Amino acid sequence: MDLLYEDNNSLITLKSLTPLTSLTDSFDNAAKFIYENKGIGPENLKNKAPRELLNEINKTLTNAVTDGLTSDGIKYQVPATVTNALRENVWRFSGMKTYHQLKEASQLLVGENGEVKSFSQFKQDIQKINSAYNERHLEVEYNYAVHSAQIAAKWNDFEQDGDEYNLQFRTAGDDKVRTEHAALNDITLPPSDPFWNDYIPPLDWGCRCTVVQVRKNKYPQSNSPEARELGKEATTRIGKDGSNRLAMFRGNPGKDLKIFPDKHPYFPRGCADCPVNIQLVHIPKNELCQVCKIVKEMHEHSASKSLYKELIGNTIKTETSAHNSTGVIRLNSYGLRNFLDKTHSATQESKQVLSEILNGNSTLGKPKFEPLNMNRPNIQKKINRGWQGVNVYSVSAFGKEWNMKTAIIHNKYEVPYSIKKMYR
Repeated sequence: MDLLYEDNNSLITLKSLTPLTSLTDSFDNAAKFIYENKGIGPENLKNKAPRELLNEINKTLTNAVTDGLTSDGIKYQVPATVTNALRENVWRFSGMKTYHQLKEASQLLVGENGEVKSFSQFKQDIQKINSAYNERHLEVEYNYAVHSAQIAAKWNDFEQDGDEYNLQFRTAGDDKVRTEHAALNDITLPPSDPFWNDYIPPLDWGCRCTVVQVRKNKYPQSNSPEARELGKEATTRIGKDGSNRLAMFRGNPGKDLKIFPDKHPYFPRGCADCPVNIQLVHIPKNELCQVCKIVKEMHEHSASKSLYKELIGNTIKTETSAHNSTGVIRLNSYGLRNFLDKTHSATQESKQVLSEILNGNSTLGKPKFEPLNMNRPNIQKKINRGWQGVNVYSVSAFGKEWNMKTAIIHNKYEVPYSIKKMYR
């Protein structure tokens, strides 16, 4: 993987990262774990040392996203759904990056004579892996993440205006600009044009191009098919294995809500169409798919834990129904743990709806009472816990409509147990 980014002789460093001591320490601890464990498997990412390395990488790249969403001291107003999606993508990337480097390190456990190396020799031999992944590669990834986040934030603003303005592709305008990117300079098309689905910056590692809004009467509109051909040429570089190494850059961070594209070599092949991106019940087909699933599970658990800390102990006042009038939704330990642990049925977005309700950022309609369905499984257990009915609320959050169900407990308060997006 050492040539992952370094075969690009046009690479331009935008920002140099000082080697991070905490990252080096985490790598050394993970190396010790590998040595004692005699290797690493997907499940080992949950162990303390590998997870600490993952956390350090994720922290660095998440900071890059934060930097990207704040340009020239101005913080972009980006919806929580966009920010959360970008950060989830960074977490997933960090997990895959962590596993790749530790797997590569584990291959150096045994010497040419077939015997396990001494720990001091093993630690010495894997330092080049640390330098590649956590210094040179991380610097490129950091800069790319900053740029992708900037474009994602800009795209969110562009969408608010629709096609009122055109968008224009612009390079940095100096002698370091790639020839293929220079050919795209001044391409001007409306946001709805398919060109922007695939050929919006960044189009390569170290790319400094950008896109800006322009008035329609100020610049002539470009020919869309010709622009797409130029975009295709700019994102084509055939490697020794016959594959196009730049195909991964065809996308739009603002529309795809991804900092790092699914075609990055860290991810399993066919990742864009894999159900693991949607649900956790998918059975992985290979080792990298197993890693991807575990990393997503770790993120779900971590996100739920953070949300739990934010919500626990709060109450939400509601309008009362004629049939049942508790007027209080209580975010207590029982209700929250029961709801947040349902990772298969409750997405992170649906869980965040609770936070939006608590912070007054959503509209909560009057509840509609539903009696207990006596034919439901485990209904007697719920009755024993004090359930006396269900209230259904219509909720407006993140630009969508949701149904939230709360269990009425002893006619005194309610606890949320289900939030589902409404499809019409």
